[in-house]
Amino acid sequence: MIKAEKLSKSFDEKVILKESSFQLESGKSYAIVGRSGAGKSTLLNMLSGLEKATSGRVLIDDLEVNKQNIKRLRREKFGYVFQNFALIDNESIESNLAIGLADAKGSRKEKQKLMRQVLDHLDVRADLAQTAYSLSGGEQQRVALARILLKKLQIIFADEPTGSLDVGNGQLVLYSLLSDFGSDATLLIATHSPAVWQQCDYIIELAKQEIQIYKN
Repeated sequence: MIKAEKLSKSFDEKVILKESSFQLESGKSYAIVGRSGAGKSTLLNMLSGLEKATSGRVLIDDLEVNKQNIKRLRREKFGYVFQNFALIDNESIESNLAIGLADAKGSRKEKQKLMRQVLDHLDVRADLAQTAYSLSGGEQQRVALARILLKKLQIIFADEPTGSLDVGNGQLVLYSLLSDFGSDATLLIATHSPAVWQQCDYIIELAKQEIQIYKN
């Protein structure tokens, strides 16, 4: 469960969020929506520890998201999907995916087999030795997804994951986000796309420095 307590965020004189408290159920998908500049990505970043709140705190399964706990949370609890993929461009697909299996036991051959299975599931046919920069945008985003799938995380934070993709690749990535992480996984997507938020369980609307959460 994700819980926010009196969460506030401001940049100089611009207030994004003012003392907002809420909690999000496990096993549900949430779309963070709002007008441009409302702070969708900022909210996502605060919940995931990428950005510090001005005041208040965030807890994940009663563990506060802070400097002391962030490494453990990233290792055990949650992962990120970014619009720009966040792959190491000049490294191979295998090297990028190995990050997702850093704590896993098994030989390199066994890990390669797992990588291949996940890539095939996501319709990425490229060889593991191929470099990330040589892939199309859609393939790069699916490799980024594969890396998180291999980690078997409970919470996924996704910032405009389909924003730079064409319709076909966007739908494939969205389908994977909504279906491949299991019924216990929690998904949070910052998005401006109706095609994305209409398929989520809940909407988190950010407007006028406040948050409203309602069932889709």
